[in-house]
Amino acid sequence: MITALLVVALAATTAALLLGRLSAWTDHVAVARDKAQATELARAGIDYARALLAADAARSATDDLSEDWARELPTLRHESAEIGGRIRDAQGRFNLNNLRRDDGAVDEQALAAYRRLLAGAGLPGELADRLADWLDADDSRRADGAEAADYAPGAATGSGRPLDDFPGLLRVAGYTPAVVARLNELACVLPGRQPVNVNTAPAEVLSAIQPGLTLAAARELAAARHALPFRDVADFRQRIGDPGLPAALLPVAAASRHFLVDIEVHRGAARSRVASLVQRRTDGGSPRILWQNIQ
Repeated sequence: MITALLVVALAATTAALLLGRLSAWTDHVAVARDKAQATELARAGIDYARALLAADAARSATDDLSEDWARELPTLRHESAEIGGRIRDAQGRFNLNNLRRDDGAVDEQALAAYRRLLAGAGLPGELADRLADWLDADDSRRADGAEAADYAPGAATGSGRPLDDFPGLLRVAGYTPAVVARLNELACVLPGRQPVNVNTAPAEVLSAIQPGLTLAAARELAAARHALPFRDVADFRQRIGDPGLPAALLPVAAASRHFLVDIEVHRGAARSRVASLVQRRTDGGSPRILWQNIQ
């Protein structure tokens, strides 16, 4: 009888263990299923954003913050999933690759503008020289005349080529995670040299690229454009209010081709986020995806 009881207890324990493992495996499969479905919905959201941007380009020659693409999407529900997201104009930010000319040399005007941006953000101006050294094809360049030994331990002193992405800043001496986070809403990394869209650029960027434009005046200009966006560069120059100011340190425009799309989906216990950089095509087709990050 004792033996039988032990066998029954062992069988019950084994069954409970197997049921527990089966339950854990079932939960794992359910989460994996929800994750896969959430990712597909997020990708569909990226495609919807691309279609929205293509439609906007077909009916408008400018891009400003009053347009449909610039509004944060309300949370949508699809079956048991919640979908949210937004589109942001990447050319409203300071493109760090504008510091590097096509011949590989540093653009001194762009460098001056970047110093002004750093000052407005409360960051040290030497960061501009550090990044210029990183981008410059001339290995002999050193920020403020410093030697390679003056750079942070383990940090490379230069790549001689454009940045590939924004997190790549962390490889440049002095660009700590806190610095990169501070610059995140003001700067970006785009392929090649791109104009700044004065209709979407924050006041800090407007003040940085336009000599003589104070931050206070830039904020007033940014507030006024919500009611009346700039039609073109000439309209921007006219509304600055001082015809004697020099030209902008960087090329400017009233329209954009590069946009950041961020879609997040919650389904069950799973969450999926897809971020993409998309580029409008000149032939009017669906914008191209330049890169995509899935989390």
